[in-house]
Amino acid sequence: MSNIDLDNLSISELGNLKSTIDSAIENKRQTELLDVRQKLDQLIDASPFTLQEVMEAKAMRKPVKPKYRHPDDASMTWTGRGRRPRWVDECINAGTSLDDMTI
Repeated sequence: MSNIDLDNLSISELGNLKSTIDSAIENKRQTELLDVRQKLDQLIDASPFTLQEVMEAKAMRKPVKPKYRHPDDASMTWTGRGRRPRWVDECINAGTSLDDMTI
C-alpha cells in the first residue's frame, strides 16, 4: 500500500481521494455481496429447501428442565424462567416457600 502524505494535499485533492475511496469501498462491497449470493445459490441448489424456507428458519431452542413442581399436582411444573405461573403465586400466598417446590 502506498503512503500518501495527507498533510500536503489540497482540499480538492482530499475530496477526490475521498470520492475514489468511497467508490472503491462500494465496488468491493458489491463484489463480496455477489460472492455471498453465489455461494447461497449453490447451497440452495444442492439442498431440498427453497431460499424462502431457509430465510424463515429459526433456531430451535433446547427444552429447559422444570425446576419447580406443584406440591399437590405433579403435572404442574415451572422452569423458573419467565413470569411465575398463577399456581406458584397461590402456593407462596398459602405459605409454601419456593424452596419447598424445588424438584
